[in-house]
Amino acid sequence: MVHDPRITTLLSRLGGLYRDPARVDRDASSLLKSSLGVHLIPGIAPLVENNGDTSNCLVLQGTIAIVFRGTTYQLLVDIFLPPGYPRRPPVSYVRLAPNMYLKENHPHVGSDGMVYLPYTHEWNPRTHSLIEKIVAMSSVFSADPPVFSRSTPAPAPAPAPAPPPSPPPPLAYNAPMTNTYNPSGNYVSPSTSRQQDLESERYMQEQMDLIAAQEASEKEQAIEAAKRAEQNRLQQIAAQQQWEEKKTEDLRQRLNQKIQAHMVNLAHETKTSVQSDWQDEEKLKKSKDTIESQLKQLGTADEQLTAAIATIDAKTAEVKDFLEVNGESKEEEISVDDMCQPVSKLHAQMLELSAENAALTDALYFVDRAMYMGQMDCTTHLKSVRKLAKRQFLIRALLIKINKVVSKKH
Repeated sequence: MVHDPRITTLLSRLGGLYRDPARVDRDASSLLKSSLGVHLIPGIAPLVENNGDTSNCLVLQGTIAIVFRGTTYQLLVDIFLPPGYPRRPPVSYVRLAPNMYLKENHPHVGSDGMVYLPYTHEWNPRTHSLIEKIVAMSSVFSADPPVFSRSTPAPAPAPAPAPPPSPPPPLAYNAPMTNTYNPSGNYVSPSTSRQQDLESERYMQEQMDLIAAQEASEKEQAIEAAKRAEQNRLQQIAAQQQWEEKKTEDLRQRLNQKIQAHMVNLAHETKTSVQSDWQDEEKLKKSKDTIESQLKQLGTADEQLTAAIATIDAKTAEVKDFLEVNGESKEEEISVDDMCQPVSKLHAQMLELSAENAALTDALYFVDRAMYMGQMDCTTHLKSVRKLAKRQFLIRALLIKINKVVSKKH
């Protein structure tokens, strides 16, 4: 498939307008190279959306052929490829030639010339194409043309040329009058014949001068028309250049804004990254200092542990030597009562009172349990609890006093 260089150039001017420029290039080039798009010319024009947004996009402008009542007509159309093409269907408009008018209430053309077709409504980018859309438009408009013409009034007839001036009266002179025989059989005088010849020659000269003036006027008009066409072309070229310059300036401004925004974001990200790295560096320095202090502490602890191990080894050796010298002593069973020996009478009294306090606590528990199980009535329970609690209170008070005395001695 050979792509149309005009389409490629226009797509490069539009930049990244289309997400799939290769598909746009392929579809538009296929239509332009087909017999249906011979009279279409690609260009760039603004497309006004229904929501009011305007965007410059690729447009194919020209005519398509329709056959109405056996006669082929060329219908002016504009086919826009919107920015979402090929996901979005192409947008078509019917344009009007001089003395052409849109039909009112046409089923497929709006009052603004926009074309509404079922083919466009059911557009599917995988199965539909621009060529088939043109075929559908030609078929629909051949059955019911969207435009009609009105005959222009006939121009007023040009005024008839002025009649030649009447010949002047014959000149009187004293020449002898001789009769001359003309072809009609009448006799005329020689002076009258010369005057008629002169008048005929003058009339022919005037007619030739008039024709030459008309030809000169037509040439001047053609030259003026050519000049106007050239001026229009130059104006179009100037307008196109102005639009391209404006578009280039807009693209430059947008590019500058994007670059500035990118640089601002990059500076912010770089600043944040540098601050984060600086904080990490500070944390690493603190961690390094902490690790070094911990290593020093561990070194000191290692030395202390080494010394303690050496001391333990020495003591262990002494114990082994002592056991070897004195032998192993036989183990004797020790009574539970002898396992805890008080060092003084106060300590012995505290031990006895503590044991009695614990016993009273157990007795209070079992008294409560007996009443809960129904083995003791409430009156007996209250008397027993009062007695045991009073005894426990006295014991605890005595323990507090003995503890204060022992604390003062120590």
